[in-house]
Order: sequence, then C-alpha cells, then structure tokens
Amino acid sequence: EMPLSELKGKYRKVSSIDKVSKGWQDEYDVSSKQCMHGSKCKVGSYCTVGRRLQEFNILGGLILPVWGTIEKALAKQVVYQNHKRIRVVRLVTTNDNQRIVGLFIPNAAVESVLTGLQWVQDIND
Repeated sequence: EMPLSELKGKYRKVSSIDKVSKGWQDEYDVSSKQCMHGSKCKVGSYCTVGRRLQEFNILGGLILPVWGTIEKALAKQVVYQNHKRIRVVRLVTTNDNQRIVGLFIPNAAVESVLTGLQWVQDIND
C-alpha cells in the first residue's frame, strides 16, 4: 500500500474527462502495435510483450516431412531461447470457430522458416 502523502506527491487529480479520455485512447491505440517497452525496445517490432493485439504464425498441414527443416530454422534464432524449440499449438479462429492445429512460428523466425522450406516449393513446381 502507498501512504496518502506519497500518493498526493506522485499523482494529481485530473478534472477534465476529455484529457483523461484522450490519454487512455492514445494508449489504447499504441498498445495494438507496440510492446510495453516502447520505441527503444531491444527486440524491436518482434516483441509482443503487453501488446493488446497479438499476431501468431501457425504452420499447419503435412508437417512431419519438413519437421527437421523447421527445427534448423528455429535453432538459428537468437531473439529468445524458448523460440528455438518447436511448439505444437491448437487455436480456435474468431471468425468461424474453426480449430487449427499446427506449429507456432515466432515472428522473428518466419523468414528463416520460409527460406528453409523453399525446397518444398521447388519440388512442387
């Protein structure tokens, strides 16, 4: 708990609802695109800590033949240690309540995974 004297020293009452509303709206808008660390975040646009909206990359379909390729692509990542292991995930889409099972691919690893899977596209051509 914070003593009343400290509370009064650190904060002040805002009388205008418009000022408060604008501040909250600005924070709401920024939180959809930026992490809670702000513009000086070491991870940059890949960081999703505290974001209001999250984007996930899920690789689905016939995965076993390309499992090793995905493992190698994830192992190259240096952003987070826990992004180096394969994570199987299940999610429910918001639009049509469809369940999807696949591999979670971190934003920082998408390009590496796509590059690693280029041989699959070459086989199909």
